[in-house]
Amino acid sequence: MKLLKWKDEYSMNEENIDKQHKSLFKLSNEIYDLVEKGIDDYEHFRKLFLALNDYGIEHFLYEEMYMQEQGYPDLKEHIRQHNEFSNKLKDLCIGIDKETHIREIGEFVSTWLVEHVLNEDMEYKEFVENRTK
Repeated sequence: MKLLKWKDEYSMNEENIDKQHKSLFKLSNEIYDLVEKGIDDYEHFRKLFLALNDYGIEHFLYEEMYMQEQGYPDLKEHIRQHNEFSNKLKDLCIGIDKETHIREIGEFVSTWLVEHVLNEDMEYKEFVENRTK
């Protein structure tokens, strides 16, 4: 699992989306901190994962509406990826207990967030920028 540090290269040049991405990174980092400190507090992890799921849903909806407004042609694929993330997170979190794979969940979240922002989100950023030129 890795600590996520916000970099300017992650910026989508859309204030609300950047703020939401930073909040998702923060939630991922809270999970990271607990794992690295060896804190075995099931209830705390559960609350963090629920917050991550809830905030992710809110962010995904905002981002998808933004892409629709911009006429992004790959919107359906982007929505599919968002749904895949939400379903995978749900699958990983169902049945969490003190013996489960908290680190695995944290690794999935942190890796997915960075890869999604750097790859998938940058595609619609480029589309929007080229459209407005």
